[in-house]
Amino acid sequence: MSRRLACLVLASALAACAGIAGGPSPAEEQRAYAEALRLANTDPERGAAALAAFVREHPRSALADDAALELAELGLRLGKPEAAGRQLDWLLREHPNGDQSDRARLLLAKLLRERGEPSRARSTALRIRFVRLPPPERREAQRLLADLAAEANDPADRLRWLGELAADPGPGATGEKAEAEIGDVIAGLEPERLDGVAEALGRRAIGARVRLAQASLSLAAGDRKNAERALERARSLPLAPRDADALVRLESQLAARSGDSALALVSRESPFAGAPATPFVETDGLDATLGVVLPLSGPVSEYGRDALQGVLLAAGLFDAGAPRRHGPRVSIRDTRGEPERAAAAVRELAAEPGLLAIVGPLLPEESEAAAAAADASGVPLLALARREGLARGKRGVLRVGTSPRLEAELLAEHAIHGVGLRRFAILYPDDAFGRALRAAFWEAVEARGGEVVAVAHYAVGATDFAAPIRSMIGYDMLPPAALGVLAERERMLKRAKRLPAKEAAALREKARALTLPGGQPLPPYVDFEAIFIPDTHQAAGLIAPHLAFHEVRGVQLLGPSAWNHPGLLELGGRHVEGAVFPGAYSAAIAAPNVVAFGERFTASFARPPSSLAAEAFDAANLALAAVAEGADDREELLDEIFAEPRRVGVSGVLQIEPDGEVARRPHLLGVAGGRFVCIDEVGAAAPSRRPASGR
Repeated sequence: MSRRLACLVLASALAACAGIAGGPSPAEEQRAYAEALRLANTDPERGAAALAAFVREHPRSALADDAALELAELGLRLGKPEAAGRQLDWLLREHPNGDQSDRARLLLAKLLRERGEPSRARSTALRIRFVRLPPPERREAQRLLADLAAEANDPADRLRWLGELAADPGPGATGEKAEAEIGDVIAGLEPERLDGVAEALGRRAIGARVRLAQASLSLAAGDRKNAERALERARSLPLAPRDADALVRLESQLAARSGDSALALVSRESPFAGAPATPFVETDGLDATLGVVLPLSGPVSEYGRDALQGVLLAAGLFDAGAPRRHGPRVSIRDTRGEPERAAAAVRELAAEPGLLAIVGPLLPEESEAAAAAADASGVPLLALARREGLARGKRGVLRVGTSPRLEAELLAEHAIHGVGLRRFAILYPDDAFGRALRAAFWEAVEARGGEVVAVAHYAVGATDFAAPIRSMIGYDMLPPAALGVLAERERMLKRAKRLPAKEAAALREKARALTLPGGQPLPPYVDFEAIFIPDTHQAAGLIAPHLAFHEVRGVQLLGPSAWNHPGLLELGGRHVEGAVFPGAYSAAIAAPNVVAFGERFTASFARPPSSLAAEAFDAANLALAAVAEGADDREELLDEIFAEPRRVGVSGVLQIEPDGEVARRPHLLGVAGGRFVCIDEVGAAAPSRRPASGR
């Protein structure tokens, strides 16, 4: 007995015992339907007759659409497609919103396609409510619609349904097949059709894939303007992980070809060249209002507070070193990290008399909303977001936040041209941030003649990194015969720990001299000179000892600005010695303007500044310096900012591009002697390296 039949028999029995009368499915209807199903399972011809009789006698029953669908499926099994089609037509006409109507639409669409009616099949399938289908049938419907779109020569709709299928692949290799088909469809499109196809896809994630293909073709053709336009549109769309990687690679290629990179801007001179004697703008007497739009409550309120204090210090408010009697006003709005509140705050501030510019917000989504509102309202916005492309095409919007891509370029430049390294490994967390920085660093290394020779990833939040590290250093490449030799080496090394020093050293030397059966050396095969780990300082502090335990020693550790935290030293200890990373602020920097900022911030707020406070301070200074130069309206303020494109701030060198993007070259920091140092000031040698083993 089928599950449906068993459930209906039980429901019928319960209804009869309870004496139920009326209701959507009275007991007699349930009994009749259950009997028809029972017959269908044992005698299809008699079952079909019973189901047809049920539909005739109870056409308005809540079970009528169930019976009609069963009758249609049974008709197909009995080789009667015309009868099945008539039954499905009846079901959709009489019960268009019934619980079986969407399964009926799928079945009818398949039947119509087989009958040579693709146009009607497609219109029927497009009326399916996918949320009401179980996963296997939902994927079947997506596949059907993709095939029907292909037959109709509609690449946009085909990509739409292939994109849905790739995002919801189910078991087997259906997702890989859909991804491969997506690539074939896009590759088969004429370049001039890409724009129209992307427009037709709207806000769907698959549209970003088309825009990226458009950017790649434009870049290959040397058409920088169209490449930038396509990338800008891709950034505004939802991005699948592989598309986020592709976006970073294309941005890096575009920057490399145009010279728009952190190092192209500042590598020929010290990042402190041209720094002002004091970082503070004289604000006493300035008559202007500066808006602030930041997430001051909610999950990222700590970062909002840091940025706000940087702005207040720049404006001369809460400044223990130089209190002002008369100065600029600061009008503050809390976004809570919500895009709608950020946009509303910008519109509200834009209407304030005397308000010349707004600093903020921080998060990507709220910054996108705020930038659109600022562009529409005609108010300058200095956004602290890290998402590149935010300002392009928006008059008066400047993105002044740190760029992860430029951080990766700075690290690659230092390692290759500053230290002379050539071979790199990347160990990254398997999330959007990790994948994006992996792609950016890899691109930057290869653009400078280096080589990435080992790559591995780990789960976000992992605490055990043995498996990915062992993968990078060759353990995955060993034949089964090597396992016994490895086990013997481990036993010898453990035994050495219990021996006197001289005997232990001899035994360790003997253990390390063991080879594979063919005479080849055992792993680790450390054939890289530096390893890039694009993760937090906590993760880096845990990974560094794991690397040492697996005998990955003498390699340069490279990381993003997230390593710029005292916790790196606390967690990693001696294992992070020689590490290099960028940072917008550090107490280790001896430049007078940075020292003055740090001292006055600490005196004003009873705590040292963060990198974000330094970035917000510099952003506010851009606006305040323009006012100090005489700008008394918004257009004059923008003219003053763009008139001096290169600025040396406390957070590094800022290069203001005509499109409003600000390339920030942060300070290059490192660990030497168990403390943070500024490599830009003191220099840093590569860690001592033993000869690399061949893999």
